[in-house]
Parts: sequence; C-alpha cells; structure tokens
Amino acid sequence: MSVLLGACSKNNSENPGPVDPVKPVRSKYVFVYTGKGEAAATYIVSTDDITKGGVSSVNNGVEVDAWSFIVQNNTVFAQAYNEQGLVRPFRLNEQGKVVEAGRSVTTFRTGVSGKVGKDFWIGGGDPRSSGIGELYRFDAVNLQISGRSTTDLNKITGTGFNAVWTGLFEVGNKIYLPYYKFKHTPGGRVYEGEYGSLDSTWVAVFSYPELKYEKTIGDDRTGFIGDWSSQQGMHQIENGDTYAWSTAMGDGEHRKSAKPSGIVRIKKGAEQFDKSYFFNIEGATGSKISRGEYIGNGKFLMAVYTNAGATGGKIKMIIADVFNNKVTPVTGVPVHEFGGFKLIVYAEQDGKTINYVMQDDAGEYYVYIINADSGTATRGVHIEGADGVTAISKLNY
Repeated sequence: MSVLLGACSKNNSENPGPVDPVKPVRSKYVFVYTGKGEAAATYIVSTDDITKGGVSSVNNGVEVDAWSFIVQNNTVFAQAYNEQGLVRPFRLNEQGKVVEAGRSVTTFRTGVSGKVGKDFWIGGGDPRSSGIGELYRFDAVNLQISGRSTTDLNKITGTGFNAVWTGLFEVGNKIYLPYYKFKHTPGGRVYEGEYGSLDSTWVAVFSYPELKYEKTIGDDRTGFIGDWSSQQGMHQIENGDTYAWSTAMGDGEHRKSAKPSGIVRIKKGAEQFDKSYFFNIEGATGSKISRGEYIGNGKFLMAVYTNAGATGGKIKMIIADVFNNKVTPVTGVPVHEFGGFKLIVYAEQDGKTINYVMQDDAGEYYVYIINADSGTATRGVHIEGADGVTAISKLNY
C-alpha cells in the first residue's frame, strides 16, 4: 500500500522550513521501499543523484515499521497502520544521513492524509465500518496533535449510506474530502457492503482549522474522485483553480460507472463545480484514467489503461494539459502493470519535470525522469532489491 510521500504542494515545494542563510542548501532524494524475501523490511533510503546508478538499503538509510508516509516541514512522517497508529519523524542530519528526528506520536489508524500550509498536515481515520469520520491536525513543527474532530458520515449523504472519503486536500482555506457512498455489512469485513451510485462526484467541504463539516458539492458528469487510500484525485494549481479527476472505474459487481473518465474543475473561490468545463480523458484517449498527479503549469501526469474500458492491467503514461484540453503521449516509459494505490512520483520545482517510479516486466524498479513539455522520459536510478516502492521525495539538509 502506498501514500504519496511529499505530495506536490501548490508551488511544488517540499516546505523545507528555516534555512541558515550562510550555510549552502543541500538536498537528497529519499525513497521508501520494501525489500525482497520473507524477512524483508521497509527502509527509508537516500541518494544524491537519480539520473543514473543504483540505490539500496545496504549501509544507507533506516529500517521503519510503517504503512504510509507524508513530508511536511522537511520531515518524513512515517505512519503505522494499526488501531494505535504510531507516527515517527525522520530527517536528514548534517551528514545527509536519514535519522529519526524527534518524538513519536500516537494517533489512530490513518487512511487519508494531506498537507495544509507549511507547518501542518491532517490525518483521517478509516470510516468504512464505523460510519464515524475522525480527523486530526498534526503540528509538523512541534510534533504534536493540535486538534481533532468527529463527523457522522451518514448525515453527510442523507441517504442511509456512509460517506467513505477517498482523499484529503487543501483548497483555499478549506479542506476538501472526496468520497463514495457505502453501507457496511454488519459482521462483515471492513470493505464488505453495498455501494451507492458511482455515477456522480461528491466532495465534503470542511472548515479549517476546526475540521468541521460544512457542506457537500457534487457533479454528475463523471464518477467519484480518488479511491480508498489512494491520496490522489484532486489538486489546486498555481492560479487557484482546482482540478479533480475520476477513473469512473468498474470492479466486478461493486464498482461500476456508466460515466466517462475525465477531469472536472472548481474555479478559485467558487466552492462548486464549473459546469462549463469537462475534459473527457476517456474520449480523448479511448481509455480510462488509472491514476494521476500534478506536474505544474496546468499539466498532469496521467496513467491510462491500454485497453478501452479496462479498469486494471497494463497502463501507459500521458500528459494531460488542462489549459488546452490536450493529451500528449509520454515516450520512453514502457507499457507496464499498475498494481499500487497511487503513482509514486516527485515533481521538481521547475514546473515541467516529474520523476516517476515504476516496476518493469522483470520485477525491477527504476525512476523515469519525465519532461512534461516534450512528453519524453529517460530511465534513471535503479532501486536495488526492491519488492515494492511506496514513496519518493526530496529533503534538504
């Protein structure tokens, strides 16, 4: 399972925090990955260069027992996925080594999370069986919980179904939580139950910093945004507009949508969907969106399935330009299987370069450096001995 480590903020910055003006700023790329074998562990490792060579856990990095990762205030927060979710902070020390850098904090099992401003992030609990939405506000500077809230998710939908959120995003001075509708089967597993209509887009708007539910906004031109724990599906870009994309996916009897897979927009300050804008990605490519992430300057990296109507299997990469409703195929990244919850990417601050981690047909993981302007990619560093890569980011030291 994977959650983006260092999801792109509005200015594609990793919010490094205070920097000594005399000391030169140095940085390293940081990966989180699990090694191969029955006794394999998860590691946070670093490298200076992702354009060539290899990186591994041998004499490099730290072992960590965690499930999801988020970067805020130049710190990697590693979160355990259990009822008492332990959050551990990691940074680069003066020598550029990954070290634990402060006290651990106990939260709850976190399913969604997102950065807010430069100093905070928010985590949300798994509401699928309980129907109670729990949120906490994490102070990334002082390493402590600074606020909590609970919400009856059945009241959000008003239909007898719970709202199961599929992401958490800062939009203006609010928190947006897209969701799908779900009614848990008593006594069943957490994911067993009945789904509501998947032919609409729903977003719950919460106040900040109070984390109180205010209203729901919706649209009926595509399906729901994001997916459980995917941490993708919505992004507020530089001009203040927010774009959201839906897979309009199908999965057996549980997840079916008759709507096309595409991108919708919320204009700056509007708090409603812009009915004049719809970018039909399925119509433009003949394929459904698998996942997406923002690069910069109105361009998104999108993975789309290779077969028309497919909601699993092989994917190919495209650049979606939301300013011009234009699709550009990415050359240099081979067609490959997609098996994760999200794209493992880090967008550089130049607004045109995004580094994408993928597994090839031989089971090896590489970084592909993609230029959004040209739609071309080159293969970079090999992540050696990886059975799964869950995150890539960049830290200063």
